[in-house]
Amino acid sequence: MLVTLGLLVALHIILSRFLSFNAWNMKIGLTFIATFAGAYFYGPLAGAIVGGLGDFLGAILFPIGAYFPGFTLNCALTGLVFGLLLYKKQSPLRVVIAAVIDQVGISMWITPLWISILYGSPYWPLIVTRLPQIGVMLVAEIVVLFVMIKVMDRVKKAGSIEEKEPPKDERRELRKSRIAARNALTPEERAEKSRAICEKVLASDEYRNAKRVLIYSAIRGEVSLSVLENDPSAKEKEIAYPLVLGARQMIALVPNGEEGMVEGFHGIKEPDRNNSREIAPEDFDLIICPCTAFDEQLGRMGMGAGYYDTYLEACKNARIVAVAFECQKADSVMRQEWDKPMDKVFTEDRIYG
Repeated sequence: MLVTLGLLVALHIILSRFLSFNAWNMKIGLTFIATFAGAYFYGPLAGAIVGGLGDFLGAILFPIGAYFPGFTLNCALTGLVFGLLLYKKQSPLRVVIAAVIDQVGISMWITPLWISILYGSPYWPLIVTRLPQIGVMLVAEIVVLFVMIKVMDRVKKAGSIEEKEPPKDERRELRKSRIAARNALTPEERAEKSRAICEKVLASDEYRNAKRVLIYSAIRGEVSLSVLENDPSAKEKEIAYPLVLGARQMIALVPNGEEGMVEGFHGIKEPDRNNSREIAPEDFDLIICPCTAFDEQLGRMGMGAGYYDTYLEACKNARIVAVAFECQKADSVMRQEWDKPMDKVFTEDRIYG
């Protein structure tokens, strides 16, 4: 990792100092490529380090005008934005938002402030003169980011960038310990905590604004969603349940009343496919997932069968949250490349995210 980050810092310096067009109030180049690569492979902090350190060292080793720490801060912020929005969770919308924040938020509004302080120039005219640059760079950045994501996905899959995979035994033991922790709750405790969790979900914007919601029937000590199912607000929404079809395959069905739910595998209540209506993954507004463990970084660990991992990839328009008891929290769930992070995690004590 350190070697890769060092190379990306060097690339940042080369792109910034030798392959960019620089004027006192304008800079057109592809410096963001190095910053994004650091954020893509290693997260927000790595992206900020590549951007900030690359700008600082470049200014010291190959100065172009006076050094000002505000510009270094901008580069670090760009890496942070890329990491927060695009680390292990890329989508076309996230790419566009990241580019807009970088070019419009940072380059158009913050950079002129530093130039104004450094040279004593009026702030608003500086913004106007930068508009052509912002227009060109915004389009270029969006296009290049899309291309880079496709290329780096292939690089990662080919193994050119090493990603340490935690031993399966560690994940297995973590899953086992957190299942044991939730199973240790008494039925009364589980019911009380499940109610508290459901009340938090019912009060959330994610739930209130959703028209189509995928939930689940609790088994083996999972958080019960019965309070949510029986809440009057549920009648105003389309509430769907998962139905497993085979290996890593499931669909979501809205049962036609109580008769639409039947006893399935292991006695689990599930929708009857012949008496239910299917909803496509992309049509959901909210997905509420069960989990065996979670962490404060919004990582989720399931049962290991991969049903949700596969299904969530197709839920492009939904907010995806998990519900869990506080006793299921771990320092890290050792998230894998295919594990989709949650937007929020609801427990009886707090809401993460």
